[in-house]
Order: sequence, then C-alpha cells, then structure tokens
Amino acid sequence: MGKEKAMRKKLGFLFSPGILVLGYTLAVLAWFGWWLTVSDANWVLVLANRAIVYVFLLIPLLLIFSFLFHQRKPALLLILPGLIFFWLYHPYLMPKIPTSMSDSSILRVMTYNVLYSNTDYDAMADTIQRNQPDLVALQEVLPETMEHLQKRLQENYPYSLLGVDKDFGTTAVFSRFPFTYSKVLDLQAPRPATVIKTNIDNQEVTFIAAHLLAYNLWWTKLKDIPATVMERTFHQNRQAALILDEVADGDGIVILGCDCNSYETSSSYRIFDQVLDNSSRNIDMLAALDFPAGAKRDLHPWHIDYVWYKGDVMPVGTYKITDSGGSDHLPVLSIFVIDSVEK
Repeated sequence: MGKEKAMRKKLGFLFSPGILVLGYTLAVLAWFGWWLTVSDANWVLVLANRAIVYVFLLIPLLLIFSFLFHQRKPALLLILPGLIFFWLYHPYLMPKIPTSMSDSSILRVMTYNVLYSNTDYDAMADTIQRNQPDLVALQEVLPETMEHLQKRLQENYPYSLLGVDKDFGTTAVFSRFPFTYSKVLDLQAPRPATVIKTNIDNQEVTFIAAHLLAYNLWWTKLKDIPATVMERTFHQNRQAALILDEVADGDGIVILGCDCNSYETSSSYRIFDQVLDNSSRNIDMLAALDFPAGAKRDLHPWHIDYVWYKGDVMPVGTYKITDSGGSDHLPVLSIFVIDSVEK
C-alpha cells in the first residue's frame, strides 16, 4: 500500500498543471531556439517544424487545465509560447489598414490543385470561371484534364501552358492575357514549374505555377523515415531556390501560385520568404470583413497552398474557395491592386 501511495503521489506530481506547463513551455522555447539557429538541420527538427503549429493548440487547453486546478501562477509561463505564436502568426490576427485603390487596377489570381484523379472537369472549370481569376496556376494536371479545361475555358482564358507530363500530374497556367514569354522550368524533381510572362496595365508580370515535392511519409517504412525526410527536404529547398533563380533578375511583378507542401516554419517556406511575400499574411481590414461569395478568409497557418508575390502590386484579400470542384484541395484566390504605369 505504501508503494502504491508513493507511486500515485509521484504520478500526481508529474501530471500536475505546474509541471505540465513548465515542461511544455521549455519544449516550445527549445524548439524556437533550434528553429532560429539551425532550422531543418536533421529529420527530427524537420518533423518538429511541420508539427509545431498544432503544438500551439495546447496553449488554451493547458490554460484551462491550470485554472481548473487553481494553479494560476504556473499558467503565467504560457505567456512565453503565446508570444512566440503571436510573433510567428500575428498577420492573421491583425489585418492592416485598407490599401488605397485609387488609380489602380484589380488583378485576381488563383492557385488550384485539381487532384490528378479528379475527372469532374466541368466542376473544375465552373470553380475557376465562377471566381473570375485573371491568372490561374494549376497543379496535378493530367494531359486529358488540360484538354478538357482548354475546351471549357477557351472563351475567357485563351492562353495556356502545360508542363511536362509526370506521374500524378504536372503544373499548368491559364491566362486572360497573351504571353510574351513561356517556359517549362525543370526543378530537378517530379513536376516542373510553368512560367509565363505577360503585360498588364503596361507592367510586365511573371506568373509561375509550381508544386513542390510532398513528404507522403505514410507510404514510408519506419526505418526509412529519417533518410526520406532529409531527402525530400533537400529537394523542396532546391526547388524553391531554382524558382527564385528564375525571377531573381527581374524588375517587374512576380506572382507564384504554389502547392508548396510546406508550412510556414519549413525551410522551403523560409527560402521563398527571403524574396517573395505570402499574400495571406498581407491582407487588409476590408478583406477581413468582406468575402467574395463562396469564399472564406485564408488565415490558417497550417495551409500549404500559397500565392506569393513581389513587385509593384499589393494584395487586398486572400481567400479559400469553399467549392473544391472535386479536388482534395480548396482553391486559393488572391485579389491584388496593381498600379497602372503610363508609357
């Protein structure tokens, strides 16, 4: 009986709110230090970086747990992981002052992973046309999918480009505007990027559709996970670097529609973030209050589909389209203002 009592006492101490909060806070602080200094240096950190956004969901649960057991002082420690969360994701919580639209034109951009096995071509086309993007970046497009979409979208999107055919589909671009340049960019991994240039309001716009390598670890044997994680992280980072090399010397507007298969704490995201801006993190107050029909604000920090940009253009709203058109991804629609340039 004495041993059982001692064991219960020990377990009660280990699972007390104070110890749980302290352990959680130290773990988040340790992760944050590693993330700032070594990022994706090993497979454990790669997985931690991908999972950390879900770990932050424990903050309110631990807070409630502490208050239920009347241990409010330990709960103060949760301020530290709360501040880290706020530092990482505050743009989703604090929209900017509305952007002036005077002397500007509206540019609508969509990125949409249509799902390689999706054969509901009419639904895909309807999803695109209903939201009226000017430029469309598609992922997981098969040749037969492209053929059907070109027929359905020909009237409004007469200009298109399909990447090299790959297993599980490739990337493609549809545009209302004629191309001045087009290229299928080899990313030295499955699925190339498709790159086009066009002129909009006398400005050159480079538009890219990309699909970075997925981890898909559920198909990997346990013993192979460490090597697979590092291999796929290497490929993602190289793909991101090759895309940036393509646009490094340009002075015009660059917009990238990407199924990046990476969260905002991943190293490939951080590579893009050195040059481009994530449109979801730069919306204004009007976008937070006024949604297009059939859309919701794209404010979840665990998303993998992005519209990136740089140049003389500014997003006023980025949204998830709730009608997926039969895909396992919701399309992302970004609305930009683009300043007109007199020539």
